[in-house]
Amino acid sequence: MSAGARGVPFDAYAVLGVSPSATSDEIHHAYRMLARRIHPDADRTDPLAAARFAQIAEAYDLLVDVDRRRSYDLGRAVVAGPRAARVAPGPTGNTAVRGPAARPPVRRREPAVASRPRREDTHDEFRLLVFLAKVVVGVVIVIVLAALLLAFRPPPPCRADTPVNAPCTPTATPP
Repeated sequence: MSAGARGVPFDAYAVLGVSPSATSDEIHHAYRMLARRIHPDADRTDPLAAARFAQIAEAYDLLVDVDRRRSYDLGRAVVAGPRAARVAPGPTGNTAVRGPAARPPVRRREPAVASRPRREDTHDEFRLLVFLAKVVVGVVIVIVLAALLLAFRPPPPCRADTPVNAPCTPTATPP
């Protein structure tokens, strides 16, 4: 378990705002929501955005790796002592934002029977597929138009030096 910048122990679950029993899908969803809001490119006015985003990324990397998460949880249990099982869970809200900009805590729902992809994730994938389909249709239209222009182009006029079997348009000669 690492310590934060101020010597305070690093709590990966509190950083992401999830409970220690959170599934990997819940952790991924919490990370995406925080990353969108706290990424340094999203808030260029906040000088601490890069440090907060780095802490969020570190917490996410720790919790999505099954082996690292298991050893982290064991380390938390050792530090907390034998009463850890009876202690109330830590904060589940976003502890990185304080003051008037803080959001109210989000109520967690129990996961559905089967773990389905999040709506935002599927919406992003759908938008990407629609964009790619439009690009493919555009390329096909350009190819078809080019082929039609080449197919229906009139042959050049016949001249004296045109080979005998070459396609050409005969020109009317005055009598």
